[in-house]
Amino acid sequence: MNARLIFTLIKQKNILRDANTTADDVIANNHSTKLFILLPCQVVSVICSLFVGINIIKRPAKFIKPIRNHFIIPLLITSFVQVTTELSMVENYLHIGVVLPSTNSYCLFFNWYTFSLNGINLFVMCWTSIERHIIIFSQSVFQIRWKRIAFHYVPLSIAILYTPTWYVAVIFIYNCVNDWNYYELLCTAPCFYENRILGIVDWLTNTIIPTVLIAVANIFLLIRVIYRSTGIRHNAERTKRNKKMTIQLLAISSLFLVFRLPIAVTGLMQQLFDVTFIIDIQFNIFSYLIYFIQLLLPFVCLISLPELKKTIGKTIRRWIRRNAISDVRTLHVASIMPAMNQ
Repeated sequence: MNARLIFTLIKQKNILRDANTTADDVIANNHSTKLFILLPCQVVSVICSLFVGINIIKRPAKFIKPIRNHFIIPLLITSFVQVTTELSMVENYLHIGVVLPSTNSYCLFFNWYTFSLNGINLFVMCWTSIERHIIIFSQSVFQIRWKRIAFHYVPLSIAILYTPTWYVAVIFIYNCVNDWNYYELLCTAPCFYENRILGIVDWLTNTIIPTVLIAVANIFLLIRVIYRSTGIRHNAERTKRNKKMTIQLLAISSLFLVFRLPIAVTGLMQQLFDVTFIIDIQFNIFSYLIYFIQLLLPFVCLISLPELKKTIGKTIRRWIRRNAISDVRTLHVASIMPAMNQ
């Protein structure tokens, strides 16, 4: 994506909007529609996050101890934080129509917070897609302590810390003057995008490359698992476990690909062919689609954790059984009451 072109087009759109009352009405209607969609999804997502989180915390040996599930913890935490805080900031903007408080420091924080949270989940998912090859096909690596630290905990920590550090550098430390528009989401783009090199590096490094790596790593993983399952017949249990881990990863990574590929592909088109007709679609639709990754993530995690599904199933069956016994007792008491009254 041509960062300087985007920055210029945003400013041009703002000037036209300020001079056109009809455009303001259209924008207000769009804001109401987005708020109407996002708000109920937020409530349901928070409930599901709490439900999944409480069940994971209550049974750490099942859900937290296995190394294959470690990536789910930062994903769920980041998702919960973003849905409860950053998405609320976005909904406040959609409701009022202006970023409040309208200050330079808040706009800087808003940009850094949004980019950092999106980046954490993207890079955690990227590394997990690569690491799953090691877990399935070279599991003995993680049985050695220093290798477990070097090839699991260190990359996972880097995936979590990289984007917040990068955006501190380009948003807070990089020397440029921000020209904020408080009537745009995130107060428009931060000024480092005016530097063409920085803009392209950010777009490639923090959007395109990790998204492509997720897709490529998952495709190759699926091919390897299918090939291995057809070649090994003597270890059915291991083959079954590998398929479960692959399905778990594919379910979660597909969520990232479905909602991130549109903005990545259109950005690539703009970079290669310098097209501008999809700029409004990017800012008005694709930029909001990313929030559905965080909104739907708890549900996908719930579905992709077989142990959690079994636990929930047992809880539901126990609850139904308890209610059924209670109903039988009530009916029994009701049936003998007339006899006692005689």
